[in-house]
Amino acid sequence: MTSGSDHQSRAGQELGVGAGGSTAYALLDDLRGAFRRFYVWRDAQGGWRARPLPKPTIEEIAFGIRQELTAETPLELAFVCTRQRSRRNVHRYLQEYAFERPCRGS
Repeated sequence: MTSGSDHQSRAGQELGVGAGGSTAYALLDDLRGAFRRFYVWRDAQGGWRARPLPKPTIEEIAFGIRQELTAETPLELAFVCTRQRSRRNVHRYLQEYAFERPCRGS
């Protein structure tokens, strides 16, 4: 049986915190930028999950932003998170510039 602090330290290592040089942990360190603005964890079945931060708005969900992402490997999750972050940026861009009218020349 493991204590709560044991479990937390192991969870931190899964995300590359205090990795210590293992190839798998080094890979997670390299992917850290892809997980920026996401809460990432490993589920009980060994899959990887992420939730975007801050939580998606109703408009973003309607645009196709998912509330939770899943993948089998950290690399797959990094691709999904990066695509999701790009989609969210596109949504913000469209919201910001949707009501501007093009300039007309005289």
